[in-house]
Amino acid sequence: MFKKKLVSFLTSGALLLSLGAFAFVGNVSATAGTGIGNTIRSGINGSGGLNDVANDVYGTAVSDRTLEGTVVSVINGILGLLGIIFLVLVLYAGFLWMTAAGNEDQVTKAKSILTTSIIGIVIIVAAYAIVKFVLDAIFKIN
Repeated sequence: MFKKKLVSFLTSGALLLSLGAFAFVGNVSATAGTGIGNTIRSGINGSGGLNDVANDVYGTAVSDRTLEGTVVSVINGILGLLGIIFLVLVLYAGFLWMTAAGNEDQVTKAKSILTTSIIGIVIIVAAYAIVKFVLDAIFKIN
């Protein structure tokens, strides 16, 4: 019974997180004008290209990306993923704690998960600060 509730809770949470990602999707238009659809059509006809699509979608051409920008994008993506993992662990620990019903073993397990996830996020933030410091030092020299 508990495992069914847990699977249902985690599935619902994953669904809500994935639906929340649509809030960050930009307005992409496939109609005539200066939208991405027109750029793709002109690319198919031979007058456009990947840089035109990148300009419409990201506001910059593919070749305009620097090494620093790429590294920062990768680091931010990894940190975003780790932040989601942290959130899931905190929610799971809270769920365990709230459904313990006086079971001290379950409360202890929830406290342990919560403590280790908080220690993990502190380590992640410290690692990010160190990496940012090093990258700033490297890219200011060049």
